[in-house]
Amino acid sequence: MVSITPGNIVASLSVTEEDIFYALAYRREKPKDWRNFIEYLSDHLADALNQHVYDEIRYLTDAYLHQQEECPHRRTTTVTTGGYHYSAGEVWDDLKEEVHCLDCGAVLTDEEEPAHEDAP
Repeated sequence: MVSITPGNIVASLSVTEEDIFYALAYRREKPKDWRNFIEYLSDHLADALNQHVYDEIRYLTDAYLHQQEECPHRRTTTVTTGGYHYSAGEVWDDLKEEVHCLDCGAVLTDEEEPAHEDAP
């Protein structure tokens, strides 16, 4: 028997100013008045995240219900490691890209192509 307790916290999320700074690191245009921007985010970020949380709960429910089946790898991200180097007048890189499944955590190889959103 499952006991559901109203108000039982399943997950908690904290977003720090460092997280905000990191999220904006690659933007050319940044807020000039950081304090007012943080106050604006404090007032509006929770509502914006709520909409996405409900979608993620539904998606993860589907993933949980089908976890015995093979993961279709529909949600993936590309992780790039390494960098460009200059040494003795030569430019070289040790860049390495890996595709990670956000649902099952698998590192996908060339043989395992991620499924597209329009795939069945």
